[in-house]
Amino acid sequence: MAEVKMPLEGLKVVELATVVAAPTAGRMLCAYGAEVIKVETKIGDEMRHAGEWEQVVCEMDKNPLFAIQNSGKKLTSIDLKSPGGKEAMLRLLDGADIFLTNVRLPSLGRLGLDYDTLHARWPRLIYAHFSGFGTKGPDAAKPGFDSTAFWLRNGPLADWQAPGSFPFTPTYAFGDMATSSAFFSGILMAVLGREKTGEGTFVSTSLMASGIWCNAIGVVSHQKQFAGDRVNDPLRPSDPFSHFYKCGDGRYIGVFDNEYRRELAKFANLFGIPEILDDPRCASLEELARTDAVVEVVTKLNEIFLTKSSAEWIAYLEENNVSCELMRRLSDVSSDPQAIANGFVEEVEFKDGLKVMMPCPPVKFSEFGTRPYVPAGVLGADTDEVFHGLGYSDEEIAALRESGAII
Repeated sequence: MAEVKMPLEGLKVVELATVVAAPTAGRMLCAYGAEVIKVETKIGDEMRHAGEWEQVVCEMDKNPLFAIQNSGKKLTSIDLKSPGGKEAMLRLLDGADIFLTNVRLPSLGRLGLDYDTLHARWPRLIYAHFSGFGTKGPDAAKPGFDSTAFWLRNGPLADWQAPGSFPFTPTYAFGDMATSSAFFSGILMAVLGREKTGEGTFVSTSLMASGIWCNAIGVVSHQKQFAGDRVNDPLRPSDPFSHFYKCGDGRYIGVFDNEYRRELAKFANLFGIPEILDDPRCASLEELARTDAVVEVVTKLNEIFLTKSSAEWIAYLEENNVSCELMRRLSDVSSDPQAIANGFVEEVEFKDGLKVMMPCPPVKFSEFGTRPYVPAGVLGADTDEVFHGLGYSDEEIAALRESGAII
């Protein structure tokens, strides 16, 4: 049987990036076959310490959170401010297809790693830059975090909860992960474009751009010429049949219709409230909102859902072809049979026999493979291999190490 190939084999990526969003794009490139060389500073990527606040082990050679973004990459550590380190970085970029970074542009300029300089030297090089707030405008130089540029800046924390509630806290790096997929797509578009033109390009995205795009429907619908700002009231959803309800066992489920008017009779009969069919206030979503009859309908449904357990409701609704789902905890996901059956999570063994169910890159191919999930190594784990590949001798590597240019 012929060996299964990976779709991005042959691409060489040099990654000068930290934490989550940009390194996750690099991780996906790596998972699907690209050679990714990750360049860390002498103190290493801050993501190596993320386990300290997430209560997950983060020893240098036993670090599940760091492995999510960095499994399969070749790891080296270079002091780019040293002459030897700068020369090594340029050797890495010579022959690379993609330079992937989230270092702020002024800093890259001071290092001589700005787009204009590298594009002049290597016109085919794709320069993939990630930022918090974009490359232009008054906030271009601001440090961008998932919590600030993705969540706080774009409305969700203010509008996705009942007024007066303490802001909900998203899981760490949720926005980073969402944005990394858009970044990954942009990089691949640049690769396709280069195949047509022979020319590399500057490809960029940001947490702010992704936050606006992910929340696009809300950004439009909340403009003043439409509904404007609105209260997120549990008794006043847009559609009472696309809402969340607490069941008799204390667990919530979500129930969702396809289109209110078309399915009004079906849902009225399913829930035993046929009287709403003859009530003109319930004839449309517009009338429900205008007359405030939605409160009466939701109040009835709240009482009805308390009469059965979540399992009973889900069985009943699925029998009647209604889209519904139990609200699960994050702790449920790693043992979800559906996730395991599809390879959405897989078990990886770390040092000392630690076994962790690790989330996987979400795209599958019938005719292509992916790199196996492996624990990411210690700082500078692959320096010798990487530098031998650049033509450095053992003596030259030792001298660079002695000077502090590499680890």
